[in-house]
Amino acid sequence: MPAHSQPASWRELPPGQACLSNTCRMGDSTCECFFTIEHRLTMMRESDRLLLRPNGGKIHDYRNENAFIDNEDVLTLDGVGSRLVISINRQYPGPEIKAYEGQTMILHVHNMMHTDTTSIHFHGIHQKNSAWSDGVAFLTQCPILPGQYFTYRFQLSQHGTYLYHSHIGDQRSMGLYGSFIVYPNTKSEDWLEHVVILQDWNHDDDPETLYQKMLYGTFNLETATAINPSLSIDNTAFSRFVFHSGIINGRGRFYNKSTHNEAPLTVYNVERYKEYRFRVISAATLFPFRVFVENHRNLTVVAADGFDITPIEVESFIIQPGERFDFILQANQYPKNYLLVAETLETQQSLAQSTSSYHAAEAIIRYTGTSVNDDNPPKAQETNCALERCKVLNCPFMYYPSSTYRDCVQLHSMSLSDPSLNISVLGGGDIEELFFNFAFPGDTDTPGSVNGRQFIHPSSPILSQYSVSSLTPCNDSLCNQDSICSCTYIEEIEKDKIYQFIISNIGVGRGWSHPIHLHGHSFYLLKIGFGNYRSDASFESETTDLRCSGTKQFCNSMSWANPTWTGNSVEGININNPILKDTVIVPSGGYVVIRFKADNPGPWFFHCHIDLHNTNGMGMVIDEARSFYTSRIPKGFPRCGNFAFDGTFKTGGPGGKASGKKGFLNYKVTYTLTVITVLWSMIRHSELWRFVAAG
Repeated sequence: MPAHSQPASWRELPPGQACLSNTCRMGDSTCECFFTIEHRLTMMRESDRLLLRPNGGKIHDYRNENAFIDNEDVLTLDGVGSRLVISINRQYPGPEIKAYEGQTMILHVHNMMHTDTTSIHFHGIHQKNSAWSDGVAFLTQCPILPGQYFTYRFQLSQHGTYLYHSHIGDQRSMGLYGSFIVYPNTKSEDWLEHVVILQDWNHDDDPETLYQKMLYGTFNLETATAINPSLSIDNTAFSRFVFHSGIINGRGRFYNKSTHNEAPLTVYNVERYKEYRFRVISAATLFPFRVFVENHRNLTVVAADGFDITPIEVESFIIQPGERFDFILQANQYPKNYLLVAETLETQQSLAQSTSSYHAAEAIIRYTGTSVNDDNPPKAQETNCALERCKVLNCPFMYYPSSTYRDCVQLHSMSLSDPSLNISVLGGGDIEELFFNFAFPGDTDTPGSVNGRQFIHPSSPILSQYSVSSLTPCNDSLCNQDSICSCTYIEEIEKDKIYQFIISNIGVGRGWSHPIHLHGHSFYLLKIGFGNYRSDASFESETTDLRCSGTKQFCNSMSWANPTWTGNSVEGININNPILKDTVIVPSGGYVVIRFKADNPGPWFFHCHIDLHNTNGMGMVIDEARSFYTSRIPKGFPRCGNFAFDGTFKTGGPGGKASGKKGFLNYKVTYTLTVITVLWSMIRHSELWRFVAAG
């Protein structure tokens, strides 16, 4: 669709600006922004159709290494090749949105891609009374077709660090994401902060190729050999997704064995003796990262998934796709360049089979007054944990190998800085428990599933066009303890009831730890239960706390092994002051216990936030109080669905069944009503009518 078809306000925005200048400020009632989504190529200066190359932390004309280009409009990523990506307002990642708690968020999205549909989800935002703005295609809306625009509108009732991203297939891997920061109304304008958005990047695979390789394998085409799945530190299987580079705010560099290609990095400027809040967001496709800052041993983590927690000093923390952590950095080192680093959790054995021996995302932290502004710093030096053991927050395994001198701190041991947020849900009373196993079970085919049900999206949105005919039913004869089925898995829950979910990753389908995200809610993280580990920290066997039904160990149906464990009686749960999360890691062979109150009616997606697993069916719908949300649909909301033509026309006409006697009668009725309407109009405007009306 040409640009002139956009609303006038779209065309009036200054170049590079996403939000209207008289909105989004402290005291404004609204924050109104505009997104134009379109494809672009990396490493191209489009104004003169010039291919670019990296060198010395800069980019230059591919024909002349000394002709450096200073062009912020160029999408560099890791500087390898010229790849197709998805941009928002010509940016990668998309523009940063900063708004305030209490404002009405209005976001207009225009899909300018030629062939792809899209939608936008605001990750971590509850969408209370606005489920239609949750952005999940075929659950809460129809996808936005090429050329169409769609307006999201909702109240910002919570502050914190969030992100927005596409919820169509694996578009997030191509750059359709961005940061979404909501400040409290009391925020001071002089806050010192930086936003860090992490992504794993692959040179060869678009979203559809990635998905096919996950199903059928990844191969080295030069040697005609299979690429084995990489392994995590605990020696559990990871994925066939190949890590080439890490990206921070759209920039990174590619390591070929021990050397890198000198591509530009994101730079964060700091002043010595000041403290900065770094908001770290993982928009990764699959890989988790361990985040640390070179030569800055203590990072003070102060928030998780948008909620402030009791501060804790750690050397590093692990962040999974969809998670967010805020940390405070004390800029107390000698003024020079240091690297912020996000490393994967792969073993050295896995790195050895890779093109690159260093799998990390990097950015420069540059102190004011640095004598040499080196844009191409060397690889960061690791913290020496042998001198003093290092704390690592949020491990997806029980512990590190002893040789690393690292100790894991688990999130369920943390607490909220504001305990009053926990009062309503953590007491006794009626608590209903539901068990969900996120895994890849099966005899031969092993699809992603929840309780053995591979999720099939409905053909029309559950929120606005609920119909049994649009769903693929979960047939009890096919979906049982010892079989895998494909269906639209929906679990209905009641309004205002308290639910305790036990989310597991066990049975024959267990594998790499899954980051599980629940839409519509933040939940209390009460416990993380691990399996059993050997002395070298490698995984040995799954937890014995859960009992699986059936004979094949698919674990499609579960219960506590100890029947006395229920509600607040589950051993080891934290009900004193647990933290709130919306995305949580479920360790391989283990489980987590979460709790929330069903006070937000809507059809909420509950899924693994690894896009490839989600697309493969590792998700379901928590249908919360349907009778309370069906009336809250905007007037004129788009409709979509299947169409099977049987030869019948709606109003009659040539070639259809309705063109016979029935069609002729419809035509006569319509014609007669039209004639009566015209005659009545003529009479009302005639002299006769005025005479009659006057008496």
